[in-house]
Amino acid sequence: MSTRVDLRLRPSMEAPSNARRALDDLSPHLPAEVLDDMRLLVSELVTNSIRHAELSDEEWVGLHIEVAGDTVRVEVVDPGPGFRPSVPTPVIYQESGWGLYLVEQVAHRWGVVDDGTIRVWFEIDGVSLPRSR
Repeated sequence: MSTRVDLRLRPSMEAPSNARRALDDLSPHLPAEVLDDMRLLVSELVTNSIRHAELSDEEWVGLHIEVAGDTVRVEVVDPGPGFRPSVPTPVIYQESGWGLYLVEQVAHRWGVVDDGTIRVWFEIDGVSLPRSR
């Protein structure tokens, strides 16, 4: 099984919800709990792009997802200035700053690539649906 999602999102406050809705196309291929985790992480990363990448109205945030075998890889891409990834432990009462912490806790692997655009990626293993009997 190989399934992909490729989407360009306008830099607006609707971008995270549009990204979450795009994951609905994967529901026949992934367990519900994996989709829930992906929705949370995609929402956080797209929100980070909207808040921190200083995008103009003509720029975009990319969402690329590939399911191959029992692994799903997600990339959130923007042309922003980049950053050094760090995962500070958030304080329970803080209202923001949870994104990379949640990625660290939920994903099996993640990272940041700066190749002229900024790509924050994560992978989740064990995503195969149980076979029907």
